[in-house]
Amino acid sequence: MGEVFNHLVRLLEVFAEYLDKLSPWGVPWPVTIACIFPVIMAILATMVWWSRGRVWRVKCEYTGTHNGSPCQRPVRGEWHRCFQHRPGQARSGGDRVDARFRWETKRDGRFVEREDVRGKGFVRADSQSRSLLYHRGFARPPRAVRRFWRTWWSYRRDDLRKLRDQLQEAGGIDLLTIFRGPAGASARAAVNDQLAVVIQATRIVLLLVFTGLVLVGIALWRNDSSSLLVNYAATLVFIGAWMVARWGIWGTTSGEVSGTGGAWKKKSWRQTWSWFGSFLIISVLAGELLKRLEMLVSGPVSIRFG
Repeated sequence: MGEVFNHLVRLLEVFAEYLDKLSPWGVPWPVTIACIFPVIMAILATMVWWSRGRVWRVKCEYTGTHNGSPCQRPVRGEWHRCFQHRPGQARSGGDRVDARFRWETKRDGRFVEREDVRGKGFVRADSQSRSLLYHRGFARPPRAVRRFWRTWWSYRRDDLRKLRDQLQEAGGIDLLTIFRGPAGASARAAVNDQLAVVIQATRIVLLLVFTGLVLVGIALWRNDSSSLLVNYAATLVFIGAWMVARWGIWGTTSGEVSGTGGAWKKKSWRQTWSWFGSFLIISVLAGELLKRLEMLVSGPVSIRFG
């Protein structure tokens, strides 16, 4: 049994050496696998942003109602309003519905950020960042994304104004002020509940990728026979990260799996081992093939003609 295991390890080593030769820029082949993840995560982040804006059901949340409470009619996507509060819709008082964003309300004739609701980002459950695709955890509509670079300067002016007012009133500066939104601890989440699964899956993916990179670093540091097994362990972790991204983010967003009951976790777990097992089988077969080809090419017997 020990000889069989040693033979399998030698075949895996042969295939690993071949993958190192195919890997660009001379980097270890598990790192090549890891380099794909930033592209994958960017695609998934864009898909989640679009699904939040167009597909996932939320409340209308328009604040300019006659009773003073935000509208609670269900709508499809954070970029949409109900039939009564669509921008430009005529109201009973003669005025028209304005195109305020989900995170805005109108006070003293100007738009300000709401204090009663909070959003959720792609990684953080309580995101306060104002980025290209999200504003404090709310998905920016395309029109807000297009003019983000113009509003970015106004955000920075507001931040400087906060610091100036703080210095005048308290005699000191707290830089964390510019990262805090107006929503307090009592603010309710005004996003789809499905987003909690996406956030959890994203955190797991980032943790697995980080673990895989640490394993690759250990393999490079040791640089001995044990580094082979460490590299394959890193590959297992990277495959697991891909499966979590596939089912926890993509599958949940597209509706392939339910966001409740942990169905995406079970699928990710099963397919991780299925893919890794297939990878090992292919590695052993490819290693055996490469070994035989090498023996055939460099064998002691030469054939002469004539």
